Amino acid sequence: MRKSSQEKRIRIIEAATSLFIKQGYRDTSLDQIVSICGGSKQTLYRYFSNKEGLFIEVLAHNTKNNLEPVFQLEYKKDDLLCNTLERFAKEYLLSICSNPLLSLFRIVSADFNMHNSIPNQFWETGPQCIHQYLIDFLASDEVKEYLDIDDPELACNQFLALIKLDYQNKALLGYGIPNKSELSEHAKKAVIAFMSLYGR
Repeated sequence: MRKSSQEKRIRIIEAATSLFIKQGYRDTSLDQIVSICGGSKQTLYRYFSNKEGLFIEVLAHNTKNNLEPVFQLEYKKDDLLCNTLERFAKEYLLSICSNPLLSLFRIVSADFNMHNSIPNQFWETGPQCIHQYLIDFLASDEVKEYLDIDDPELACNQFLALIKLDYQNKALLGYGIPNKSELSEHAKKAVIAFMSLYGR
């Protein structure tokens, strides 16, 4: 795809993301997206086939871009493992409790709960990728030196549960996310609890 075409495609995805978040999936039309981006509906059909195809691309684009900071879980010898896990905890909680991912998750749950492919695609490109990334990290030789983990998948689920608590559910209901100070304190407590389970 030419650079100009790719840039236009991204503009459409970003405009659609904004409208989906503001209005919801059902109340957003392709005509509204065209009115913002210019061009024609034929262009949208050529890039995305239909509104559902556009929403699928919106999910893929936003999960990739907004989860990128979470995928920085690299332990360095000159740092403490708990500091690395705390950074992960903060980035993870911010990503799942903030837009666009929070609103997209709400849309998928509300409008596509009887639709297999879209929830599966969202799960596979978002939560499942994070889970596998954390599982691989917890199973690495560097981490094994400090943590005694027989089942990395179970440990992953436990750590994510300690991080999330009720924050994501409350965010879905409209509660605000913790401020930086509260977030740092919560991340520290989650890591301390996790380390108490598995620390050597």
